[in-house]
Amino acid sequence: MATPLVRTVQEQGGTMFAFASAARDLTRAQGDPDLKFEFSNYALLDLPDVTASVNGLNTIEYANLYEGAGSWTPSADDNQSWSEAFQNYALNLEEIIRNDDDFDPTIYQSDAEKILFKFLSAIGAFRIRTADASEAISTIARYIEEDTASGTGTDYTRIIKYLGTIDVINDKNYAANTYQEVFINVPTSVGYTPVVLLKDGTYNTTSLKVYPHSSGLINGRTSHPETAFSINALHDLDSSTPAYVIDTNTTPAVGIDWEEQNYYAVNVNSSINTLHDYSQRGGNFQFNAVLVYYDLYSQSNPANRATNLYGILLLDNFTDGKIRELIKYKPNAVTGLNGNSFSLKLNIKYNTSLDNVGVENSINDFTTFSMDLFFDTTSVLENATKLLIQANDRYSNIVNRLNTMENMVLSSEDAQEMAAQIASLQTQVENASLNYADEASLLNMITEINRRINKIVDGTIPTEVQYNTDVIAAGVGISIDKSVPNKIKVHNSNNGYQLLQMFEWGNLTGQMGTRMPLYDVSNATTYGIYTRLKNFSNMLRVTLDPLTSNTADNDINIYIDTNLSQWTEGQVLKLAFNSNVEMDGNNINFYTKNSGNFEQVAQVMYGSLISKKPYIELVCVDKVNLTFVTDVLR
Repeated sequence: MATPLVRTVQEQGGTMFAFASAARDLTRAQGDPDLKFEFSNYALLDLPDVTASVNGLNTIEYANLYEGAGSWTPSADDNQSWSEAFQNYALNLEEIIRNDDDFDPTIYQSDAEKILFKFLSAIGAFRIRTADASEAISTIARYIEEDTASGTGTDYTRIIKYLGTIDVINDKNYAANTYQEVFINVPTSVGYTPVVLLKDGTYNTTSLKVYPHSSGLINGRTSHPETAFSINALHDLDSSTPAYVIDTNTTPAVGIDWEEQNYYAVNVNSSINTLHDYSQRGGNFQFNAVLVYYDLYSQSNPANRATNLYGILLLDNFTDGKIRELIKYKPNAVTGLNGNSFSLKLNIKYNTSLDNVGVENSINDFTTFSMDLFFDTTSVLENATKLLIQANDRYSNIVNRLNTMENMVLSSEDAQEMAAQIASLQTQVENASLNYADEASLLNMITEINRRINKIVDGTIPTEVQYNTDVIAAGVGISIDKSVPNKIKVHNSNNGYQLLQMFEWGNLTGQMGTRMPLYDVSNATTYGIYTRLKNFSNMLRVTLDPLTSNTADNDINIYIDTNLSQWTEGQVLKLAFNSNVEMDGNNINFYTKNSGNFEQVAQVMYGSLISKKPYIELVCVDKVNLTFVTDVLR
């Protein structure tokens, strides 16, 4: 196949430079009903100026690229130079790798993102360092951009500013063409992403170096529709030999890490759950380019998934060596200053020919307002739906109360009962009135009262009050002691923890087995641990079988049956291992019953364990939706 050709950067409206691998993946998804192509993420970049570097500052210097055995002399037009460099270096390298004998066409992960960051590194715009323990979790190795610095001799300004997700996609037919509208919304509440992790990968070939065509031209091309455009291959130098050096042992092939659990700040702060939450910790930033990503995955096995780079969108053209930047302001809670948001809409028309990949796109000036209006409208509709549901519930309650009143009034039996009660009240009133009918009646009543008071004084009538203690009964966790007459003692019968027993659970059969005092962790693939939840705080102590290996051969599954006792909010189950256990990269999974079936509600990754005798607390925070959190105590 031939290297795709591109046009010069447009003067307005933005320009998308797409990779051929994206068109190839789209074609694969169209031909395979199980394969799904779906836009998923985006990253905002602030590309540096085209100028010579001072004090080591990262800038765009096209002279760092080679044409033949010497440095490349770019065009005087920065827009043409960018397009030529991207076409003749990045797209040509991608095409050479895809035509390599070792290229595996079945792999979902493409090389586009690694090639883009290699291209930016080659022209001097991008540098990285190893992430430390305050940036990435300790169990993985990651990179980040060099620290922003000025006046140090190794000055640097980070170019990856913000990571976001693509939430709105729409298909549209217009003027006999089919477009896919991709909406990129930058919310008001966010600032820059404080740390962007980069993960190391490998190219889809076993070669450590690949070489441009012997003619010196890009693959499969002898001319360009724009006659001023160069099609001479741009490359690195291996000694004095034109080559693309893709040895990851010397130059890491990196891509953005989208897994929030790998970010140290997300792991240690309970108020941060997503990269969106993390970005709310950042401040104002500016950007002039967007990386657009898509997911390629199997619908029958969604875990088989890759996040690939579709292309890079320049929001404007180069003017005097730089791309005009948009400034993103974050709201200031102290001063009350408002923030702003941005929404970009890409109208993408696919050309699935791998010979020449192109897109049509438009970024309308009004899209920020229209996107905010769309989300505001959605929010208002959601609130209106809630109000309608609440009003309907109140109306139903009123109808039920009215029916109850009608039944009470219209029932003949109830009417007779009410008449009897009224007659009884009337009799009582009449009897009371007789006591006050004349002076004799009043005198007799006073005499009777005086007689009873005298009996109380002389002890004939006892003054002690008798209580009916039979109405007091024990509840769950409470015992009542009535052994001493006329005294009641209330005791708390819950002694700390409810100790649970272990039973075998067949992971493959889904059946409970016999009680087991010892657990064989080396057979975790076949058997999990089954136990029954009790009231209050629970503790499950696991002792390993000393006659078997203490190394887990798979994830350890804990099944908690709730048939006898249901979860309550704040209830805790403690899992403690009495013996040393080697997890060997396996995790601990917690299952509990939901609608009669076991459902996984929590997982403790092996990397978060801090002892070979794990001690874990499983806490229920929502008994309705069965939401749990875990705390590793050792």
